[in-house]
Amino acid sequence: MGLIKSVFNVFELIYEEGLKEWLDESKYMEALENLYTEVEQGKITEEEYEIKEAEILEELKVVRNYKKENGI
Repeated sequence: MGLIKSVFNVFELIYEEGLKEWLDESKYMEALENLYTEVEQGKITEEEYEIKEAEILEELKVVRNYKKENGI
């Protein structure tokens, strides 16, 4: 029984750490900054920028909604 509890605790820890990482808004802000730098330097087109920006902002919206719904 102790082994099962230990395995469960490991999975719970992995889940909690993954959730913390997913909810960290700073990584989304950094991604937006990097994206802006790439378009300014001509590494990506304006079209690519808009597509990637929309994806990042949508993910950020999902994270913020999750936080709001869960009182985080």
